[in-house]
Amino acid sequence: MKGLVTDGRGGIFLREDIPMPEMGEYDALVKTVGCGICNGTDLKLAKGHLKGFGTYPAVLGHEAVGRVIRTGRKVKNYRLDDIVLRSELPDSGQYYSLWGGFSEYALVTDCEAMEADGIPVRDAGAWSKTVVPAGIDSTDACMLITLEEIYSALKRLDMRPGLDVVIAGCGPVGIAMANLCRIMGAGKILLGGHHLARMQKALQLGADVAVNTREEDLTSRIREEMGKADLFIDAVGNGAVLSHGLRSVKPEGVIGIYGIGLHSTQAVAWEDADYCWEIRSVQWPDYEHLVTIQTEAAALVLDGQLSLSDYVTHRIPVEDYERGFELVKNREGLKVVLTFD
Repeated sequence: MKGLVTDGRGGIFLREDIPMPEMGEYDALVKTVGCGICNGTDLKLAKGHLKGFGTYPAVLGHEAVGRVIRTGRKVKNYRLDDIVLRSELPDSGQYYSLWGGFSEYALVTDCEAMEADGIPVRDAGAWSKTVVPAGIDSTDACMLITLEEIYSALKRLDMRPGLDVVIAGCGPVGIAMANLCRIMGAGKILLGGHHLARMQKALQLGADVAVNTREEDLTSRIREEMGKADLFIDAVGNGAVLSHGLRSVKPEGVIGIYGIGLHSTQAVAWEDADYCWEIRSVQWPDYEHLVTIQTEAAALVLDGQLSLSDYVTHRIPVEDYERGFELVKNREGLKVVLTFD
């Protein structure tokens, strides 16, 4: 079958020789509808720069949505034609899997049926492969995966009504954070970035203020707009951004690190911080928490508070994957979804 394989040295290739996944009796076989390109993780994995991951060649993709086309004999909770989130490809003798969502076919496992039969499922991520509710477009649902993870992260950061929030970063994650913080009842929301169209999008979807960080000092503008922030979120992963957070968060405030990119060579102005504050890293999904908010996140879409089409800007056949990745690298698209026939 076809899919996208990376060599971990920056190369991404469309291959036609990926082995079909072998189904177990609790598995459902899924025909991939589409898989979103993750602006952060996929690009880092392709270059071999994401810590903890070093097995190549590997099939990429973790924002996959697919249609159930076959079920194992003990599957009870997936039905034919169900649209499901986060289908994955296991490792094969030929390719490793970095989730493997950019493949023509993949699997989901019926965890509930396994546990009903007395087989414990300790992989919390396996429980997150839920059925997409009717009324949500199957291609746009790739963005639902990102929104679930952001919504979960905001709750883990104790985002609550009335908090003044700063979001550093104007990619799809930063924009979605502004959108969700507004829905969650934030006080004032300030977003920092330097891509004008994306900053305008953030203002449309929830931010009160968008600061061009190439023209203005972020810390100074935060002080002008809100004094200091209750919650400062680094959606980039950068020492300079973290330094702005240290200068800008209130005593007893929280700095949330969502973006992946901090490393020891980046200067961080620890001495500019107040005496009492907290840093929480939410760089990776906590699936045990995420599965508790998935129904709630989908409801935000179904009742019109969140629009997936605000984010999915391009739907491109997987055969044209190079253009899709260029759109992401050049910041010409928010969420680019590669589709399968």
